[in-house]
Amino acid sequence: MDKQNMPNDGLKEPQTIYTVPHGEFSADLQTNLALIRSKLGSDRLKFKFLSVGKLNPKELVIAYLEGIAQPQLLERLITKINELKLDKLVGAGQLETLIKDFPRSLFPQFQATVKQDHAINNLLEGKFLILLEGTPVTLSAPVNFFDFFAKPDDLNYNWLFRPFIRFLRFLAMGLAIFLPALYVAIISFHFHIIPVNYLIPLAESRAHVPFPPIIEVLFLEIIIELLHESAFRFAPSLDPGIGILSVILLGVAAISTGMVSAVTVAVSMVTLIASLSLPPYDLGVSTRFFKFTALFFAALFGVLGFIVTASVTFAHLITLESLGQPYFQPLIPFKWENIIGKRGRIDGRPKSNHR
Repeated sequence: MDKQNMPNDGLKEPQTIYTVPHGEFSADLQTNLALIRSKLGSDRLKFKFLSVGKLNPKELVIAYLEGIAQPQLLERLITKINELKLDKLVGAGQLETLIKDFPRSLFPQFQATVKQDHAINNLLEGKFLILLEGTPVTLSAPVNFFDFFAKPDDLNYNWLFRPFIRFLRFLAMGLAIFLPALYVAIISFHFHIIPVNYLIPLAESRAHVPFPPIIEVLFLEIIIELLHESAFRFAPSLDPGIGILSVILLGVAAISTGMVSAVTVAVSMVTLIASLSLPPYDLGVSTRFFKFTALFFAALFGVLGFIVTASVTFAHLITLESLGQPYFQPLIPFKWENIIGKRGRIDGRPKSNHR
């Protein structure tokens, strides 16, 4: 059967990254390569073709810009892929878990996207783009921790606004992970640090609640996680609205029945809004897991458990690598020329080695 006449009813593009509408990749590999060639008209654009899988071999392509991407990293990536011994490869997510430097880490070491402008921007920064046959999701490497808080649309803003927007995203991640744990630690162990004027309304709010703070928070957070999963069945544009509306209705019902306090509902609402500002995949899944980890240690040890959890998480981040490159660059290791660059360009990204 001719390839052009084959039905592709099952090859629909999944809505995985929700941002301002832009062009997205398709599930056809040749179409994706043609899209990249049309948007990046440079003779430096190169493609490396590989095959992965034995029972159901799939074609894999590594795209890069010659002279900008580091050749030693290309060899490292090709070696990792060639060493795979797979009978079948389901998708890009499975490939990432098999070739990343720290397979046991919960933080992403590749950046996944279906957006064409995002992928092209990564290529121009000297990264490698991995395209797999049968999926519109592409992987970019090497990446650092700060890449997950940057979007191509940020370039449309004034340079003074970009640091402020990134700061809001960093703040959102901190609130999404540590706000419930900090609330439980303070209410359960360190209520003496709460201002006196707020103690009375807080006590009145919790007077008729039969459960300890950790049970309240766990109840709401588990419901929120269930809403996260169920909302993926709806249209992408409705996902945030359905999640927030459901939590509001649930919170009103829980307060009226005395199951949770109003303060606990407010904390969970702030956590939900903060988590919605993060990518649904990549850091989003890691954030949701570490939220419950921080909750567990805060419930056992109070603020001490909260501080230890945050410290261990940070220590883990600065030891990670993506394709052999430090995960916290250019801050750790700190290099001033990588932050400003020879032309005085402040972009917070390391310069590639031109060889």
